[in-house]
Amino acid sequence: MKITAMDITNKEFKKVLRGYSPDEVEEFLDRIAEDYEAIYKENSSLKERFAVLNEKLDHYVKMETTIQNTLLLAQNAAEQSKINTQKEADLIIKNANESAQKILDKAHNDVIKINDDYERLKQEFIKFRAKFKNFMNTQVEMFNTLEKDLIKNYNIGSTVEDSLKEKEIDNEDVFDFKVKNINEEELYEEDLSEIKSFFVKGD
Repeated sequence: MKITAMDITNKEFKKVLRGYSPDEVEEFLDRIAEDYEAIYKENSSLKERFAVLNEKLDHYVKMETTIQNTLLLAQNAAEQSKINTQKEADLIIKNANESAQKILDKAHNDVIKINDDYERLKQEFIKFRAKFKNFMNTQVEMFNTLEKDLIKNYNIGSTVEDSLKEKEIDNEDVFDFKVKNINEEELYEEDLSEIKSFFVKGD
């Protein structure tokens, strides 16, 4: 059991012969009681302050733990976000490269197809032109043969060639349907113009 200031003040000692002076003992006990009371109050105050400080310390420790956990979570979230962002960027770049490659492949195939179509049409036009010119030459030759047969068999008179000679006109200027031999491997600028005109009229 703890001794209080009241216990010190009310303490009574037995009186014996030749003992201490009662007044001095009581005065000394009163001084001890006062000092003890002051020390006790100070100790109680310190305990209260210690409890408050200890409570605050616990609060700060909890806050520090919470902050550390929050920072750790934030760091992990930032790392995860960085990883996800990098994955998304890589995926976007991959898709863009694939799309660009598809576009390039399609454009390349289109160019090849256009070149193939152009070569095919060019060859077809060259063949058509040769056949048409041959047909026209054949018709002119047939016409000339018929004309000569009519003059010979029916004595019609002068031929067209004679009439042209009288007018000093060259027969080839009128019936200039004969064409030079066509080299199908060569296509000159005039042939390209004819091809363009041919397809424009066809449209």
